[in-house]
Amino acid sequence: MNEINQRRMQYFYEVLTQGSIRDAAEVLNTAPSVVSRQIRLLEKELAVTLFDRHPRGLQPNEASEIVLEYCRNRHAHQERLETYLEEMRSLQRGRIYIAVNQGYIEPLMNEVLNDFCQQYPRLNIHVETVLTNEAVDQVTEDIAHIGLVYNPPDIPELRCCARAKRPVRLMVGKKHPLARQKKATLADALRYPLGLLSASSGLLKMLQALEDSEKIRFAPSLTTNSITVLERFVKAGKGVAFMATSLKPGIETDGLIALEIDNPILNTPESRLFVRRGRPLPAAVNQLLRQIITKLSLFK
Repeated sequence: MNEINQRRMQYFYEVLTQGSIRDAAEVLNTAPSVVSRQIRLLEKELAVTLFDRHPRGLQPNEASEIVLEYCRNRHAHQERLETYLEEMRSLQRGRIYIAVNQGYIEPLMNEVLNDFCQQYPRLNIHVETVLTNEAVDQVTEDIAHIGLVYNPPDIPELRCCARAKRPVRLMVGKKHPLARQKKATLADALRYPLGLLSASSGLLKMLQALEDSEKIRFAPSLTTNSITVLERFVKAGKGVAFMATSLKPGIETDGLIALEIDNPILNTPESRLFVRRGRPLPAAVNQLLRQIITKLSLFK
């Protein structure tokens, strides 16, 4: 069967619910002859008789009851669709997927998402901690709506919504021999056991560029995809680690001290908030983007 002509179905529905062709014509603001012709065309289209013709008018038959049920179900589905769409427009329904580096989870939750979830409790927010390359893949493949990561590649598929300089520092523990300094050199870093993030992180790719530029090679004692692991490694005094941080150089914070290294490769990286270029975003996603841009201290 070809797709049913919905205009003719509307004529049929009004005839059945109003009780006569004349009353249906008044509701539809047309002539009775037009209504009668549309009913006959619908019967021809469906290859079934919908009404028994009598001198006093049309009498619905068994086929008309089946078609009427279809009409009612279609109207119910349309009403449900309209309700869902209105709920999405008013941020009362929808899902938002965010791919974010682990290091941004705490500020994202404390400064944005906790309040956002309270403000829009019927939205479903899915947050996945990933490495930089994974976030880029998820956003470009429309798995995630939003990416928030460190030092992503510049590719045309991504539209950057906000960015902030986030230099790389050499992190040491408060009892480390370098802890009394504000600055360090690459030679200092090479003297101690080194912790690095794993290969798919934006940070490690930048350090590889640093190796090529300075003609050096880092030999890490510890490699991990976890910021927490690196922090505990440093706090325990077992070694040093390169980390992107907003900590001021030389100031001890929670057992960690950031040392500045004067190198343009380490001082120019960025944190970026991005979406896929050209992807139409639901209202809820746009609202969350606005709140991240305005509330997340990273971008202030």
